[in-house]
Amino acid sequence: MTKLESAEETPSSPTRRVPAVERVLEHILTELDTGQLQPGGRVNAARIAATLDLSVAPVREALSILAGRGVVELLPDRGAIMRQLTPMDVIHLWEIVASIGAVGVDLAAKAVDSGADPSTLIERYTAICDGPFALSPLRFLLRLNDYHWAAHELAGNRYLTLSLECLGIPYWDHYLVKLIDVRAHLEGYLTNYRRMHEAILAGDGAAAGAILRYHAAWSISLVRKTAADVVPIRRNADAR
Repeated sequence: MTKLESAEETPSSPTRRVPAVERVLEHILTELDTGQLQPGGRVNAARIAATLDLSVAPVREALSILAGRGVVELLPDRGAIMRQLTPMDVIHLWEIVASIGAVGVDLAAKAVDSGADPSTLIERYTAICDGPFALSPLRFLLRLNDYHWAAHELAGNRYLTLSLECLGIPYWDHYLVKLIDVRAHLEGYLTNYRRMHEAILAGDGAAAGAILRYHAAWSISLVRKTAADVVPIRRNADAR
């Protein structure tokens, strides 16, 4: 999910308004989460504008932002199309995400060691462990995202989450669930995150970062197994 502040109202403060473009970004990613939008599918700007009671202008601006993040492709005469990633695209993204994520958990552990409150991080970890086999694979991966957003907040460096959002990570998860049998490897996910979480709470940033990098390498190995089957099939299809 994107990181948006929801509108809230208190007796002492006016209602905070989420900018129109941010609403559109959130809506598009929500439609991906619910399956209303699919990779390779066309994004109907007029429909989204009508749904959100907005003009088309903020929708077009949001699509331009997503195009810059590699989430959509703006094609002449076809409008916006949700980008389809290849297995190698996902692997290349993982290589970058691993470095950003390792910095995030390292800084989060150092923050804990300096006395920062890890309660939100603990809540997010509890959510990961709460009935994971009952969750859809995508929902489980989104909970992992939520854990890292909390780690980044704990770390105190807002550019960590911003960097991942600019890479289109919420969209990228939709490809991970197609390339990795999350349910078959759920125990591996839980073990890796348990070890990483324990390292953060112990204030051991080096260990937390190393575990995150191990998790990334493990995930890449699972994607490569799928890529070995998917890439030749795609090449044969392209040849036709």
